[in-house]
Amino acid sequence: MTDRQEQEGAELLYNADILCMDDARSRAEALIHSGGRILFTGSEAEARNYLSAQGLKAGERDCEGSCILPGFIDTHLHPMLMAVFDYNADLNGVSSPERMEEIIKEKAARTAPGEWVLGLQLDEKLLPSGALPDRHILDRICPDKPLILFKRDGHSLTANTCALDAAGLTSWRGTVQGGTVECDAAGLPTGIFRENAVGLVMEKFQGPDLGALLESTRATLRKLPAQGITSIGAILQTDREGPSGSSGQFESDLMAALAADSPFSIYAILIGQTVPDMRTLAEKGLADPAKGHRAGAFKIFADGTLGSCTACMHQGFFDHPHQTGYMTLGEEDIYRRMEEAHLKGLQICVHAIGDKAIATCVALYERLLRQHPRQDHRHRIEHASVVPTGTLKQMAALGIAVSCQPLFIRSEKHWLHERLGPERAAQAYPFRSFLEAGILIAGSSDAPIENTSVLEAIECCVTRDGFETTQALSVDQALALYTRNAARLQFEETEKGTLEPGKRADFVRLDRNPHEVPPKEIGKIRVLETVWQGHTTFEN
Repeated sequence: MTDRQEQEGAELLYNADILCMDDARSRAEALIHSGGRILFTGSEAEARNYLSAQGLKAGERDCEGSCILPGFIDTHLHPMLMAVFDYNADLNGVSSPERMEEIIKEKAARTAPGEWVLGLQLDEKLLPSGALPDRHILDRICPDKPLILFKRDGHSLTANTCALDAAGLTSWRGTVQGGTVECDAAGLPTGIFRENAVGLVMEKFQGPDLGALLESTRATLRKLPAQGITSIGAILQTDREGPSGSSGQFESDLMAALAADSPFSIYAILIGQTVPDMRTLAEKGLADPAKGHRAGAFKIFADGTLGSCTACMHQGFFDHPHQTGYMTLGEEDIYRRMEEAHLKGLQICVHAIGDKAIATCVALYERLLRQHPRQDHRHRIEHASVVPTGTLKQMAALGIAVSCQPLFIRSEKHWLHERLGPERAAQAYPFRSFLEAGILIAGSSDAPIENTSVLEAIECCVTRDGFETTQALSVDQALALYTRNAARLQFEETEKGTLEPGKRADFVRLDRNPHEVPPKEIGKIRVLETVWQGHTTFEN
């Protein structure tokens, strides 16, 4: 919270350009809120008449023409991983081996005894070699402490010999279902692990102590309101399954401990080998109607990523024709998890990126809904990166929704055509096609994989950064992804997502109206203020 004195009564905001994002796309110049709820939107004269008629006294604020929108909702991010990324070595954008070495050595010098050195966001395509460094390269940089570097997509890592020794993997030989351990000519690990094999290394990972992690997470979470965010879909592990392996099995407990002080609402999306007991999590703090916190969804990983060539594809990658990726779980295992979550009344969120993975999961959804019909389930595909036209129609017919990540385009555009080829590139991140098919689509960052700037993501929806622009959205459609659509995706459309009387007083105030700037300037719009449940959580 800022130091602004909280007002006990109503507050009138006037001289504003208010985009209500309701069905009629109403615009207003004044808004009244009280007790964490919106009371009125309309003209200033009407607002003052309303106060008089209701016998209300209100504090007043001249918004000086700033633009007000519903608070932004990020439907898919990893709060604990965000904190880990903030705490460790950031390799985002690094393009030279010398700079990579400099950053790693600086972090190693600050790493506490017994703690591993961790580097994140490495995009090997930017390095001269175009490949992830193996353990021998990492040994020259950091010979005396365990070191692991995560590829930017979070689905591959590379480890030095100290890390492999600590994990008991230096001479490891074997196979991993749904994962890859790259080996040299002698059959020994090179240090590069992909998908489910990442967990072999992370099993022994030693990070910061609990106190340091909690404080780092608090600091990370406080940054989200600066982006206008008032609600998040928080991806949280409940056991060793997930991107953090065994080191992430307490994520849901940690988030529950932090939930009471969080400056936004939390929609918890849980990962596990089995569906966790939601009542237990509710008792720990992940269910608080007053704050809008609840645990409502279960996530399943079905395949990998385009960047690691592990997304499951019908045909080989254009630049690696002998690789088609793979499913990280068997179909029956995916279905078992789907069925268990569905029968417990939860929303299902399946990570599926490749065209074959998406088609497979949609077929499993069809089987599930045929055997266990349920109206308005709003089951989801997370990412849905490469989607053939026929699968789009099937998703629409089944009522399958999508949580997309527009900034993936910005990160991947320099290699996406090379990876997919012209035909499949035209089917990548098909935002407009989703909407035209009648599919509910909402936006997210997948942070820490991408940054949490909603306005940059909205710009990318509109411009596509020049990539396959026939799939571009209008400004209104892009705004809807992070407001009304996102609220509906999380079953919260009666509470938030539009600025209408009775809904939560969650809104963001911007220095400019996104409709009234050049599309390439949308990401540069400043967030002036974020208000969550009537309280200012960020002010600039």
